[in-house]
Amino acid sequence: MPQAVGQPPDAVQHLYVTGVAADGLAGVNLSPGTAPRLAGKPTPIPDGISIKGVAASPDGKFVYVGPLGDEGIAAFAVHPDGTLTEVAGSPAPSHAFGSLAVAADGKHLYATTTENARGVVTSFAINADGLPVRSGSVELDLTTHAGMMAVAPDGRNLYVADYFGNHIIQLPLGADGIPGQPRQRIDAGGTPVMPGVSPDGRFLYVSNELFGQVTAFRLGADGSLAEVPGSPFPAGIAPHGVTFSPDASRVYVPNAGGNSISGYRVGADGALTALPASPYSVGETIGLPGQIFGSRNGDRVYAVGVATIDVAVTARVLTMDVLADGSLRPGAEPLDTGQLFVDGPLADITP
Repeated sequence: MPQAVGQPPDAVQHLYVTGVAADGLAGVNLSPGTAPRLAGKPTPIPDGISIKGVAASPDGKFVYVGPLGDEGIAAFAVHPDGTLTEVAGSPAPSHAFGSLAVAADGKHLYATTTENARGVVTSFAINADGLPVRSGSVELDLTTHAGMMAVAPDGRNLYVADYFGNHIIQLPLGADGIPGQPRQRIDAGGTPVMPGVSPDGRFLYVSNELFGQVTAFRLGADGSLAEVPGSPFPAGIAPHGVTFSPDASRVYVPNAGGNSISGYRVGADGALTALPASPYSVGETIGLPGQIFGSRNGDRVYAVGVATIDVAVTARVLTMDVLADGSLRPGAEPLDTGQLFVDGPLADITP
């Protein structure tokens, strides 16, 4: 469950990797023109927390780690070198949940939780010192926990993947960041896993894990979703996370079951067209690629191997250089984070 931390285009970008079989949070520094490198030793996770999700504030100040149970959400302050210090008062109380997401302004944190055997989205206000404080919640019409989420860049809507119900649920967000009652529930193809909203706020894409597709939506003025003509678009085996080029003109999706990355050009209407030579093989170097992040200047994407049935295999970060036509080729040698993963958490990685 990695999470990239936003920085200016010429600054060091940080990536944080952990898993349910790990006892720490590994930081990776991503610098323009150099190979990824570890940011010191992994940061220990508070005793009792079993990792289920990771999220970072877009301003790069804080990283949040969430539990499988009721241990609470751990908050960490990010130092310039990528190392972490736990925030005073952490972990913040929380019920069991599936994923985390932080609003673009860095002031609100969202968790998909399970309360009384029902799916719930819980909101937290983030204090100036980075500690999340529960601010509200809304129950969804689900019989299991809600899945992964994406927050619109303008902070006005939250989109939740209903993996077992095959829907995306739109929740309006108030000025206080608290989610309102669901406004829309739209078919998103089979087993939608990881939704992502384009940086320009025009489109939402979600990978369909068991169907090898990507479903595309156009966002209306009120944040409502309308499926893009021609959607869903073909991907590889078991597609997962979604990432965008900085100008939102391209989309990349890792295919965990196919050891490859699919690349697409985004049309004016949001339709996806395969980039030259897509999909791009990652070989056997990183295990199954389940998550992907782009560099802030758009010259690289980083694929993270996050799924394996062999606990002796640790998560690796593979650099892929972005060519002029948007196609990808392997760059620096993979970096071993030393973190252990299992197959389940793939459905809980937040980009």
